[in-house]
Amino acid sequence: MRTALIVDGYNIINSWPELAELKSRKLEEARDKLLEIMINYAGFTGQEVVIVYDAHQVKGASGFRESFHGVEVVFSREGETADEVIERIVGEYTASGDREVYVATSDWIEQRIIFGKGAYRLPARELYQEVEKVLLKLKQWGKGEQGTEGFIANRVNDRVRKLLENWRRRK
Repeated sequence: MRTALIVDGYNIINSWPELAELKSRKLEEARDKLLEIMINYAGFTGQEVVIVYDAHQVKGASGFRESFHGVEVVFSREGETADEVIERIVGEYTASGDREVYVATSDWIEQRIIFGKGAYRLPARELYQEVEKVLLKLKQWGKGEQGTEGFIANRVNDRVRKLLENWRRRK
């Protein structure tokens, strides 16, 4: 089963110190940084990621939906909140039955609503910790430090290892 992560963009930006600092200088920089982080996260984990932003108070906003390196970015329309968009996407994804859906937000009311639609919550702090772990693994992998813990030879007993080695050498 595929996993989808729907990110409440401004909620995450306001919750993560690095992004909140960027937002204080220029909101667009914070959005770009979140997108960059989520592109790396999605690429490493294989999760489908959608970032949703509010534009409900922007006069004439007609909504916006675009994909950037596999991460979809959605801006709501005028008069439509990001929460409404998130709820609609959660409904579509859970109805298809082919995705496990998580919503990253610290908005308690939104968490309760998405629970009712069959999705799981991922508070901003937990997403931050998860992203940090994944990005650390990505950096280690990039430096060739991924280790050998994933090798099957390190997970089988000596008898099986010897049997496999003999088979490999055709003994």
